[in-house]
Amino acid sequence: MATSHRFVATCTRGAEEVLAAEISAIIGRPVAKLLRGAVGFEGPVADGYRVTLWTRLASRVLLVLRAFDAPTGDALYEGVRAIPWQEHLGRGRTLAVDFVGTSESLRNSKFGALRTKDAIVDRIRDARGTRPSVDLDRPDVRVNVHLRDDYATVAIDLAGSPLHERGGGGRRAGEAPLKETLAATILHGAGWPEAAAEGLPLVDPMCGAGTIPLEGAAIALDQAPALGRERWGLERWGGHDRRAWRHLLQEARARADVGRQRTVHVFASDSDPRAAGRARANARRLDLPVQVDVCDMRECEPPPGMPGLLVTNPPYGERLGDDDEWVVGLYRGMGDALRRRWLGWTAWILAGSPKLSKSFGLKPAARIPLRNGPIDCRLVKIPISAKPVEGRGPGWRA
Repeated sequence: MATSHRFVATCTRGAEEVLAAEISAIIGRPVAKLLRGAVGFEGPVADGYRVTLWTRLASRVLLVLRAFDAPTGDALYEGVRAIPWQEHLGRGRTLAVDFVGTSESLRNSKFGALRTKDAIVDRIRDARGTRPSVDLDRPDVRVNVHLRDDYATVAIDLAGSPLHERGGGGRRAGEAPLKETLAATILHGAGWPEAAAEGLPLVDPMCGAGTIPLEGAAIALDQAPALGRERWGLERWGGHDRRAWRHLLQEARARADVGRQRTVHVFASDSDPRAAGRARANARRLDLPVQVDVCDMRECEPPPGMPGLLVTNPPYGERLGDDDEWVVGLYRGMGDALRRRWLGWTAWILAGSPKLSKSFGLKPAARIPLRNGPIDCRLVKIPISAKPVEGRGPGWRA
């Protein structure tokens, strides 16, 4: 019977339930535990590998080595040193330590990282007589320590670098870029995977560099988001299961080949020609079928055919330093355009504040709190009536 491991997948605050659903679908069974900004699950190492390869929502997937009480720096050192690091860090391999959290006695994360590094180095020196090197930029093995309420959890980062850094050459971002993991969270919350399977269209009329439509197209094509990565932390980890990893990569490539035969209806536009140009270039670079145009959202028309999902991340003042009245006016104009032109569609919009979400003038059916970096946002669901508006004025407004 395969050894069971404990894993923690981290995510943006507010995305825990959506991530749990995604992981459950990836590994084929319910996830055990929702945490604060994370989801915990257990299983063989292949499950951790599969989630690392396929998750679009998680920032990191961590394989937990040990958890213990660490009320002091000395307790942290001894707890880390008790781990047989020679089994996890091969000869000649480099390491780095990410330390998250503080406590009453451990008030500095840099000090916590230093004590952790010293414990690892001392344990390996005693076992081998040599000390491993530290590489903060491109380590072979990245160790993650999370400290909360004097309790430390020590883990290996299976990807080695943040998972929003997709494979396949990446993308060129513009102003106030949206992380790919948050874009995927928005799309999953909006039900895009199910809508894509039904052949419905996806439109982002304020696409910026195109993160949302690019993620949407990759989801529709069943492409593993990290398949094109060149470096994986798990491949340099001492406990790496090469056979399991090779099988998962072959499976992902086969699914991508099948997915390329699908017809995808993903559209994007932006009022800024430079932003639209970046989105178009990113689509070409990633070989994703996204049609990109230049158009002001308040003037855009929906693509022909059946209604689908409009998913977008419009600017908000705190994000770009815009004038507050201008942003409110933009949201009002968006609400007017949606009600007049996008009949029967469902809009999902990431609003930067409750005030902005009310500016649409359309009654939301749901609000999902999410964090975009330091900003508290709301993912607002707005079903658009299929009944045309009568008269010229915005009569639907309160």
